[in-house]
Amino acid sequence: MLQSTRGNGMERKRQTLLIVDDEVDVLESLRHQFHRTYRVLTSPSGTEAIELLRANDVEVILSDQRMPGMSGDVLLRRARELKPDTIRMLFTGYADIQAVISAVNEGHIFRYILKPWDSAELEGIIRQGIEQHELLAERRRLIAELQEANARLTQANDELARAGKLKTAFIEVASHEFNTPITLVLGLTELLKLSNPNRSDQEAEILRQITSSGRQLSRLVTSMLTLLRAEDFRKTLERQPVELRELIGRVVEQVRPFLMARSLELELKLADDLGTFDLDADKICAVLINLLTNAIKFTPDGGRIELAARLKAEDEAKITVEDRGIGLEPQALAHLFQPFFTQFDPSRHSSGDFGFCKRGLGLGLCIAKQFVDMHGGRIFAESLAEGGTRVTVILPRRPRVPQDDSHPRPAAPNEPPASEASPAP
Repeated sequence: MLQSTRGNGMERKRQTLLIVDDEVDVLESLRHQFHRTYRVLTSPSGTEAIELLRANDVEVILSDQRMPGMSGDVLLRRARELKPDTIRMLFTGYADIQAVISAVNEGHIFRYILKPWDSAELEGIIRQGIEQHELLAERRRLIAELQEANARLTQANDELARAGKLKTAFIEVASHEFNTPITLVLGLTELLKLSNPNRSDQEAEILRQITSSGRQLSRLVTSMLTLLRAEDFRKTLERQPVELRELIGRVVEQVRPFLMARSLELELKLADDLGTFDLDADKICAVLINLLTNAIKFTPDGGRIELAARLKAEDEAKITVEDRGIGLEPQALAHLFQPFFTQFDPSRHSSGDFGFCKRGLGLGLCIAKQFVDMHGGRIFAESLAEGGTRVTVILPRRPRVPQDDSHPRPAAPNEPPASEASPAP
């Protein structure tokens, strides 16, 4: 029957001590000495001791050497084969040195104890044996955990390797699939220019914008594919001094045809003192175009969109794109900047369509956030109480020294935390 001790309200299994000796008085004396501390099993013979070992978990076995039928060294050798983790000890006399050698060599005993023994010394030896057993058990547990962790790590590495192969395959396919239509668009645009050099100013401007947008898209695709191959976003950042007000003006001209197609009004509130910023113009253009096209998609025909830019501080610009459209679902704010997130209604997906409420792949705001982060800026979205959405971009005037991510910059007053920054619908 399993014995246990109780302490501090918790139950703990008592360690088991097996004592083997053919002298009954010795067994009774040792059982009386240790029964308060340990679960004590006794056996008068090696054969019976083997059966007790088979039926019980035993931490320490203490055996006399000279016993009829099976000597102590033989018993401990058998015990090692049967329960290798059990700590083995041998009682012996001065005349039994060969038995001790045999027990050490074959039974791998922990200690041998000379007769007659000192009771206090024997208690200390038994305690050492119990501690040794616990150390070995802890070592086995740690090794098992390490093996399990290694197995998980191996599995994770295999999955990463498979993901790496899939990524490489995706990049090669994407490179072809993206660049082919871009090349066709640019080529056909040039053919249209050559076919009639005397087009009206309006048609010539449309062709110029198609060419400009196609070239920008080509650069973005090249940069994105380079970025994926290099696995380092910052390697593709090319900063140059840029007049922020002029950059925003170029963005507005690119989206104007979509505003006209939907009869939308764009209200501009651009501060005169924005000045020059050290930016990668193509990437910031892509960010603002994405924000404006999202606002176009989610604003009803005939509605109004606001684009504002002002200096938030001497070294920062605050750019906001605000619409009075359908707004964001409350649960969507936490996911907006995640890849492929298009809110919770997949029926609205329509890649390349700027119709009301039509959604694309859900990569736009994810990429926009990456581009803003590359500049050391912040981007976040919020739903407006009167309906609609406001997306805010904070851009530093010059590159900042990279901050330790483990100590993030606290949000400015009234600025939503970074977790509320939103991915593209």
